Amino acid sequence: MALIRILSTAIVLAIALQCYAITEEETKNFGTTGMPERNTGLVGWVTVTEHMDGTKWIFRSNGIPDHDTATWPWPGVNPNFIREQSYQYTLPKTPRFATEATCLPGGPIGMASNGLPLYNPWNAFSENAVAGDTAEIFDLCDGHPDEPGRYHYHKQPASCLFKDPSQMLGVAFDGFAIYGPVDENGKTLTSADLDECHGRYNNGGTYQYHATADFPYILGCFKGKPHGIVIHPDFCYFASDADENGNIPKASASNHEMKIAGAIADIEEDHRPRVPANLWQRRLPKNYIEFLSKKLFEGVA
Repeated sequence: MALIRILSTAIVLAIALQCYAITEEETKNFGTTGMPERNTGLVGWVTVTEHMDGTKWIFRSNGIPDHDTATWPWPGVNPNFIREQSYQYTLPKTPRFATEATCLPGGPIGMASNGLPLYNPWNAFSENAVAGDTAEIFDLCDGHPDEPGRYHYHKQPASCLFKDPSQMLGVAFDGFAIYGPVDENGKTLTSADLDECHGRYNNGGTYQYHATADFPYILGCFKGKPHGIVIHPDFCYFASDADENGNIPKASASNHEMKIAGAIADIEEDHRPRVPANLWQRRLPKNYIEFLSKKLFEGVA
């Protein structure tokens, strides 16, 4: 009887762990439209491949937006250019909860489905980057570049990236999926519906994060162990550390520059853009379909 109980517990735990996995079907959400970026003239790409040990996914991208952007730099607003990057993150297929949650560092904390980085909710001065008197300027597609030229999002990039707010938004660097603000029952979620890290269990028992319209917008902390990034103790916060305006009280602004350590992959591949399964659900610029028919994959080796 005891043996049966032990085996039953082991099976339940195995199923519970497995259901947190990002599935092969979910990886099909990752891809780009093939639209050349107006500032650089480059085409964005993102790939997801299986690690040779079969237990991890390797996410790579060049960090070039696949949708319309403002003309950057924007004099008097943002002096930064959009620059091509070389992102590479190796994340567990089946992430697990850490013993303790981890704070959010500066720089990328996840990757959107089009290969662009997702940031924490704060600016370089540890103030709310999205709302209030400290809000930064974003273009019509809800992004902007930072000093190293990384075009990124601090909030859900709904205006250009998604038509369906219930679909997968991307992946956090602990390996858990990030979804839009509408759950599987059609309810628009707020932070009050989520835990401290901005996640919940869906109807199938799978833990996932959700982007919402209210602070902290994408993540509040890492529920699992983050991979491929440097956690600097002088600039690493939980959403619960913020005041009612989303600002970190008495935070130092001198430590905001972060170095992001890309994970080293064992598999090499060509860098052709990957077309996402949800391409035709995307909210795209006017006349884009005609544009796409001429430009998709143009100039890409």
